[in-house]
Amino acid sequence: MLLAIFALLTGLIQAAIPSVKAEEKETILLPKNSTWKYLDTGVDQKNLWRTDHSGKDWPTGSAPFGYSASAYGGLTSQFGPLETVTSSSYGSDSRNKPITTYLVTEMHVDMNEIEQYGQLLATFAVDDGVVIYVNGTEVYRVGMPKGEIQFSTLAATLNYAPVVFKNVDLTALLKANLKDGENVIAVEVHQGSKSSSNLYFDMELTALKEAPASEVSKVAVTFHGDPKTSKGFVWYTPIASARSDLQIVERTAATPDFDQALSFTGHTQVSSNSPTEHVHKAEATGLKPDTAYYFRVGDQTLDIWSDVGTFETAPEGGAFTFIDLADTQAQEEDQAVLSSQTLTKALATVPDAKFVVHNGDFVENGHAEGEWNQLLGYSQESLLNTTIVPAAGNHEPYNSAFFEHFNVEPAENSDTTTGAYYSYDYSNVHFIVLNTNENSTEYADMSLHQVEWLKQDVEKARAAGAEWIIVNMHIGPYTISNHATDSDVIGENGLRNKIAPLMAELKIDLVLQGHDHIYARTKPIKRDGTAADTDKITETLHGESIEYTVNPDGTIYLIPATAGAFVYFKNKKEQLGDAYFNLFERAEENHAAKYGSTPNQMKGHVQNFVGITVDGRKLTAVAYEIDQNLNNAEPFIVDQFGIVKERADTTPNHPSKPVRSGDHDSSGGISDSDPSKGAGAGTDTGAGENTIKDEESELNPTDDGNGTAPTLHLNDIAGHWAAAAIKRGIEAGVVKGYGDGNFRPDAAVNRAEFITMLGRALKLQDSGSKALFKDLANIPVWAQIYVVGAANAGIISGYADGTFGPSKILNRAELVVMIARAANIQPDEAAVLTFSDMKDIPAWAAPYVAAASKESFVSGVGQNRFAPKQSVTRAEALALIMSLLKQ
Repeated sequence: MLLAIFALLTGLIQAAIPSVKAEEKETILLPKNSTWKYLDTGVDQKNLWRTDHSGKDWPTGSAPFGYSASAYGGLTSQFGPLETVTSSSYGSDSRNKPITTYLVTEMHVDMNEIEQYGQLLATFAVDDGVVIYVNGTEVYRVGMPKGEIQFSTLAATLNYAPVVFKNVDLTALLKANLKDGENVIAVEVHQGSKSSSNLYFDMELTALKEAPASEVSKVAVTFHGDPKTSKGFVWYTPIASARSDLQIVERTAATPDFDQALSFTGHTQVSSNSPTEHVHKAEATGLKPDTAYYFRVGDQTLDIWSDVGTFETAPEGGAFTFIDLADTQAQEEDQAVLSSQTLTKALATVPDAKFVVHNGDFVENGHAEGEWNQLLGYSQESLLNTTIVPAAGNHEPYNSAFFEHFNVEPAENSDTTTGAYYSYDYSNVHFIVLNTNENSTEYADMSLHQVEWLKQDVEKARAAGAEWIIVNMHIGPYTISNHATDSDVIGENGLRNKIAPLMAELKIDLVLQGHDHIYARTKPIKRDGTAADTDKITETLHGESIEYTVNPDGTIYLIPATAGAFVYFKNKKEQLGDAYFNLFERAEENHAAKYGSTPNQMKGHVQNFVGITVDGRKLTAVAYEIDQNLNNAEPFIVDQFGIVKERADTTPNHPSKPVRSGDHDSSGGISDSDPSKGAGAGTDTGAGENTIKDEESELNPTDDGNGTAPTLHLNDIAGHWAAAAIKRGIEAGVVKGYGDGNFRPDAAVNRAEFITMLGRALKLQDSGSKALFKDLANIPVWAQIYVVGAANAGIISGYADGTFGPSKILNRAELVVMIARAANIQPDEAAVLTFSDMKDIPAWAAPYVAAASKESFVSGVGQNRFAPKQSVTRAEALALIMSLLKQ
């Protein structure tokens, strides 16, 4: 699996290139396996090396260049094995290798010919990151951070094998920087760490006489909004197409008449992965429930349209079926073909499936757009005629690649750099999709914000009457192959110790997992990690017995193996043991193991998918297998099981606040000093008002009637990172616990609550000069004195429409602005932010973030991210306030 050091990649990665016609022969400008001069001595060459070739007395060799200490690192199908090993100068310390290796070569061109070509393309392979220069000017970088590149700059990715980038469109950049005669092509290859085991580089430049015609590609249909009345769409085009047009027609005839279409206009942005392409997203709303439609997407001005697709909106209720699969993880073209065939066969085998759930890892390298081109291209016909429900895998956490390829509606104030978490309802089932590419001190693979959102989302779903809750996540707590013993799974803050108990507590019925490429299914797992005793009923389905677990007291975990080529053996490490495997109903060796003794020998032989039907209080799952060597590679059943609920669910007993929807600005970063927000920003909903009323008893600072101090005996802060700050805050009268004996440290805090805490800490008072807000009536009585005091002190000023927005969840950008003002930290307009997600920090907040960061008053959330849109928890807010009091 891909090992990665998260960083914001540069947005320069390969474009989608339509296939070249067979009769159109390409001209090779720079052949692969060319001769280059190289330097690997660990000496910084500054900048002058980029423009000189003939004057260098460096060693000479043939590409590919590099070194490899693993079975995967020294070979690509595109360029072959290493020809020149560059490790001789590194000495004996394998943990302290130079970060940068330099390469230069010359290329002769006739500019008259260059100008006549329609397209100039680069194909290259690199491990880990690379910057390419033509005559001293940078034309491309990948796997590298933004900004100036120095000798010591680490690559943003740490790959276990070279990544191939095919047909990168460099037409404009090469035509602008090449010259008649000899040209210097200079390359610097950077490692992701000083102990990296592999380095690899080779490249080829080619030219096509004609540029391909513009076309729509990579179309995908997703849930966005209410599945009964809405749908989301995404597609890609060349950069020349700037419009995002969606047309929809009810499917009442054999062919659509788009002259009668409903039309929707979406939004367009340059692809982070592929800067010569536009990503287009659009949403259809106001549709009829349980209705079939035709659609097409494209650019009405240029008259460029996709092929016609179809979809159905969700019904009001009733039985339905969906498909679950995982880990297509296609890197090579043949793997993309294989994965597309799995999807096609799954849809044919389960023809009434309303949507396809994918448990993550669509491609091997999420930042290589060519892999997306292949997978989505070969799967295009299927994707045009189904709805995909994607989870982000650990192979696609870079460059917002997951979020750009799928138009899902993420949780408010969540970070979409590494993936997305979101939820939707279909009939009587509430589906939750998690993002296991996040990290926090408390939770491996998940952020505090995501875990709190999960709790709130489940509570909201229960209150709305959901009878089933199904979770889709890539990295899961219970698997039986390689990753079953990974530290992010079994560690102290790992998924099995932290998230699995929560799943049981929240009464999650079924968790669909990926990541481990083997079929496995657990018994119901209780909160204590043991398997629940179960009652079962047996029926007959497809001529075979099927067992239904009745009212399981725990969560069942399913991993549907792989829909692609890569497979793993069962994990035989002693630390698992019989007790662990006894938690499973199915935990046998990988069915592909009969084809070889290594993963490479097993690769490609066996694929799996699962069809799942929910009919009222009965869930039926049928697992299918495709063996490429049996039954003409047609699917056959390998497992079937079910769940029956004979009585209504009970609401899980946990103290999270109800989730709110519809009461946040879509920008996620609303500032009291932001003059750009128009009317309507900050408007509260009824749900928000109810939440504030729920909180009044906790935030009211009055004593309990006899003058005693608030209790310090709280049930849920032992071992919490902010426990000491919480105790100090209670002793100081800033906050107190809830009536149920809890503090709810990881619950989100809203604006009224935070200003009340801050005002109480700073002893803000109403000076008599009332700061009037239009929504004053919505500000709780217990908060009004502090809101007015904070406004008079210049800490807040409200929104542009004159409202305060008391029930709106506070995000990190707003928090820092308010705290900075309270601490009299002056905004630093000239400061340069270094956070990897600095582009997401709103302009009105950036000077305050820079100043507060410079004063070491605030820091990032890990992996050099600031996460401005992330919600603030009660513990985070109180801890910062208590730090302020120390200043």
